[in-house]
Amino acid sequence: MIDRRPLPTLRRNLLAWFDRSHRPLPWRANRDPYRIWVSEVMLQQTTVAAVVPYYERFLTVFPTVVDLAEADEQHVLRLWQGLGYYRRARHLHAAARRLVTEHGNTLPDDPGVWAELPGVGRYILGAVLSQAFDRRLPIVEANSLRVLSRWFASRLDPREGEGKKWVWAAAEAVLPRKRVGDFNQAVMELGALICTPDNPKCGDCPVRNQCAARRLGLQAVIPPKAARKETVAVREVAVVLRDGNRLLLCRRPPDAGRWANMWELPRDVVRDGESEPDAAVRVAAERLGLGVAAGVETVAVRHGVTRFDITVSAVEADRAPNQKVRLAYYTAWRWADRQSASDYPMSTSMRKLCDELTNPGRQKRLF
Repeated sequence: MIDRRPLPTLRRNLLAWFDRSHRPLPWRANRDPYRIWVSEVMLQQTTVAAVVPYYERFLTVFPTVVDLAEADEQHVLRLWQGLGYYRRARHLHAAARRLVTEHGNTLPDDPGVWAELPGVGRYILGAVLSQAFDRRLPIVEANSLRVLSRWFASRLDPREGEGKKWVWAAAEAVLPRKRVGDFNQAVMELGALICTPDNPKCGDCPVRNQCAARRLGLQAVIPPKAARKETVAVREVAVVLRDGNRLLLCRRPPDAGRWANMWELPRDVVRDGESEPDAAVRVAAERLGLGVAAGVETVAVRHGVTRFDITVSAVEADRAPNQKVRLAYYTAWRWADRQSASDYPMSTSMRKLCDELTNPGRQKRLF
């Protein structure tokens, strides 16, 4: 149940606070739906501080949806490099092309159109259309689900099941008739600055008198903590093949998961009972059609992706003379030196490996 009695005062107080205290973020400069859309896609699962420089660089290169639609996907991925969750960039690019093809350079005020675009779910739909066109559409993300749960002292888990249904209903119920986009932003801003996961600043909250969790002393336990998922350790090998001071780089296929269409040293998961050098020999044979002699591991990087703790070990390898690369997995390959490698979009971990392996001051291998 949602108590609607405090809502008029809550809306008024929250919007007044937002007008006084909101952060001057670059996507708040105007109501341009394209700029709002790009920001919301970047902000998914990423912090504001991390997004701002990427956003400003991206908008400098692609200032309009037409510029983005006409760009090559590799260029888009290069600008996204380091921001992670690269599927967001591919979906954004594909959606821009579809919008321009069907609607020219004007982004439509039409939920039906947006709902059919790749990468646009209920959150992006509500965020863009409420902020750009003041559509009365709700949003729920990490900050707002916490704020809403505390306002109404809901003990349900808002991330799943009945709790997820409830929090979307609550997000819609609290919306004002006007300034919907500002209100949605204000809820998120309150969660980011005041109604934080731990030690919320209730004394500074503009709607503390309308908050049921504060009144009941439950703000520390609402919402319930998300269950911690067990971390899975993954070992991967990256094969280092050299041509003078150049490394062999390969482009992943378009259906290759989170790093689709991005470039890397030939790599794969190390199988049970397999050493890294043995895995390097197998990867070269299976994915490049090359017979190689593998040496020892030279450098490794470690990174986390969702619940996976991944260690990528680079193994130097020598190929027999006159062998030609015969791709069986990748879609393209290139020899790249330290400077030209920067032209290819890579994951952060792969970029670290390539930078280290092409470092002119690095000690040469000893075999």
